Amino acid sequence: MFTENIYLVENQRRQDEIKQAAHYRLVQVALEGCESPVTTLSIRFLDAVGSKMVQWGNQLQCRCAEMAMTKSRRAI
Repeated sequence: MFTENIYLVENQRRQDEIKQAAHYRLVQVALEGCESPVTTLSIRFLDAVGSKMVQWGNQLQCRCAEMAMTKSRRAI
C-alpha cells in the first residue's frame, strides 16, 4: 500500500540523489580546470605510444607462433 510516509521517503531520496548529481558535476568541472595542457598532451602521447606497443607486441607474437609452427617437425 502506498502511504504518505512512503511518498515522503521516496521524495527525500530523489532530492538527495539530485543533490549528489549536482555535486558530482561541480567536482568534475573543477577537476577539468586543474589539468595543464602539458599533462593532457603527455597523456595523449603515452596513450598513442602504448597503443603502438600493444600492436607491435601482437604482431611479434603472431610471427613467433608462425615460425614455431613451421619449424616444428612434430604434428600439432
